[in-house]
Order: sequence, then structure tokens, then C-alpha cells
Amino acid sequence: MVTSTSAKKSLQTTLEVPILRRSYYARTLDDSKKGKKVAWCSNNIPGVILDAMDITSVFLENYATVIASKRLASAFCAAGEKAGFSQDVCGYARMLMGYVLAPKDCPEAPYGGLAKPDFLLVNSYSCDSRLGWFSAMSRVLNIPLHVHDASSQPDAVEYTERELRSLVAFLEGQTGTKLNPDRVKHRQDLSQQTSDILFDINELRKAVPCPVGSADMFTANWPAMYLVGTKECDDFYRRFRTEVEERIAKGIGIVPEEKFRLMWSGIPFWYDMSLINYFEKFGGVVVIEGFYRARERRPALQGDDPIRNMALSSANQRTWPSTIADSIDDLLESVKEYKVDGVVLSFNPSCRLTYVSQTELQKSLEDRGIPTLGLECDMADERTYSEGQVKTRMDAFIERLLARK
Repeated sequence: MVTSTSAKKSLQTTLEVPILRRSYYARTLDDSKKGKKVAWCSNNIPGVILDAMDITSVFLENYATVIASKRLASAFCAAGEKAGFSQDVCGYARMLMGYVLAPKDCPEAPYGGLAKPDFLLVNSYSCDSRLGWFSAMSRVLNIPLHVHDASSQPDAVEYTERELRSLVAFLEGQTGTKLNPDRVKHRQDLSQQTSDILFDINELRKAVPCPVGSADMFTANWPAMYLVGTKECDDFYRRFRTEVEERIAKGIGIVPEEKFRLMWSGIPFWYDMSLINYFEKFGGVVVIEGFYRARERRPALQGDDPIRNMALSSANQRTWPSTIADSIDDLLESVKEYKVDGVVLSFNPSCRLTYVSQTELQKSLEDRGIPTLGLECDMADERTYSEGQVKTRMDAFIERLLARK
């Protein structure tokens, strides 16, 4: 039984995110009532294109994390299972298929539910199960689906550009309007600025004591994922960076005395984010996470073609290592740069992408004398989670870390 859920935040700016998120979902419902086209999207669909075409984007994986953070996921998952989806299927998929197929078996949906979609957009990058999930929704809802195939290879610029232009053609067909390149360029400029600020923030997190940890960043990354290309998003990160810089100047960390520094590898357990704070009473701070962060500064925009620029940026920016060997190198690099003493790895049965690699990552760390803690729980469905057992293992891990000091 989970007795606590939300992570305690250290930065005042982070507390703005729930307000931004609630406003975002309210706006999507209002847009739908006004007759605007609504697209249900997977992560990694380029929102700047949709925004430039006055299409309202609703990102389903984010909504799944909202459901999970409110501890409603197990009921939504059960509804999805009752509708025919195996417990082995991604927790996000089970939740949303429960919402679509068996709404009467679900609790009241957060934020008043989702705006009704006109079409679906799914990105193949980093996840294969979402292709089946979105295909099933397309059949059930009887609405069009576009698959945006995104290569993970860094030299796939031409292929990525063709896929982006195919996406634009699909959207133009659905809306009956042409894409205005100037509107995309404006949003790209803002997106570029935001990306640079986020990179700066993550560089600042290398400071000792750490000015902002994962308890804040798992929340603070939300605007960059779902409001990117807007002034609202850019302004948020400017305020956030300023607060981080002020904390460094004053020597303010997450805990009074930082005794050990941790990294969280994998997707966290959204129904109990307070786990990230658990280490703090022992002087530990989760200073960096493997997910939801750019490893490199985004390449500068080139020329006047926004689609070409997007292809160059998408293909060249190393946001996610594409092989096990790359993942190991990336992890070890982060351990060194952020002065990490130990790594928590979440083994998430819902996400094959992360689960498969975690064993190799853990072995590589232990072989180099870096302590690890592996926790196997679903990212969303808390029926797989035992708070007592998890914290007992965390206690043993903390003892191991402190004994090395």
C-alpha cells in the first residue's frame, strides 16, 4: 500500500508546473468545444508543427502519468484488462484503452477527461508497443491514424525530413490548410532557446552541493515536453535557471549536508515519487536522471526551411543512446560528470525499451565498483508495488553507500 505519492520540491519555480498542466488540459477541452481540430499524440510528435497549424495536441502518455500520479492507474488498467488487454501490455496503453473501451469501469478522469480526437499521431521512436496501441484506438474510434517513423540513427537526416514532410501532408489533408513556414520558424526559435536553457540547467546540476535534483526535474521537464515552442515555456525555464543560479551562489543544496549523490536510471514510479526524497534524510540526493534530458546542446538552426532544420536537429541531437554499448558509455559518463556514488535502476515491465537494457547497465556499473539498486515495479500500475519491500531494499542500499564514505 502506498502511503505517500508526491515528491517534495526544493525550488519555488517547480511549483508552477501543476498550474501550467491543469491550464493546458482545460485549454484542450475548450479548443475542442470551439471546433478546433484535436490530435491525440504519442510522445515525440513535433508539437511545434501542430501548434503552427492551430491543431490542439493531447499527449496520451503524459495523461497516463497524471492518472498514475493521482493513484488511479490500477483501476484504469483493470478496465483495460477487462476490455481484453493483457497485464503484460504497457501500463499506459492499458489505462488509455480502459478509458476508451470501458469508461464505465474507470474512476472519474482527471481534469475532466480528454478532448475528443479527430485523428491520431504516433511516433515509432523508442517504443514499439505504442504502434499497436494507437492502431487499436484508430479502429475502435474509427478515426485516421498517421505513423511518423523516426529513425534513431544519427545520419538519417534525409529519411527524417521525408517523414516530417509526410506528417505535414497528412495534417494539411486533415485540416484543409497549408502549413505556414514562418509560424513554425517562430516556434523553432523559442524551442531552440528553451533547449539551450535546459542544457544549461543540467550543467549547473553538476555543482556540489546539487542545487536541483530529480525530485524537481521529473516535474520541471513537463513544459519542455508539452509546451515547447511557446513563450510560456521559455519564460518558465528562464525563471527556473535564475533560481538554480541563485541557489548555487548561496551554496544552497537539497539537504543540509550532502553525503552521497545518486542517479535514477529509467522511468520513475509515478504513483510514489516521494521515493526520490527518501534518500535525503540520510544525506543523499538524486542529482541526475537518465530519462527526459538532452545529452548535448541542440545544433544551431540553419537556413530558412523549418522542416529541414527540424530533421537536422532530430537526427543529430543525441537525446537517447541507440545501442546498449552507447547506453553504457552514456551512463558511465554521467556518473563521472555528476560525481555519482550510486545508481538506482527502475526495472519497468511495461517498457521493454528500458527493461532490456537495465540488466546490462547494472552489470557494467557493479563491475566498476559503482553500487546499484534495482527496483522492479510497473511505472504506472501500483498493483506491482510493495512500499515496505522497496524501502527495505533502499535502506540496505543506503547502508552500503554510507559504509564506503
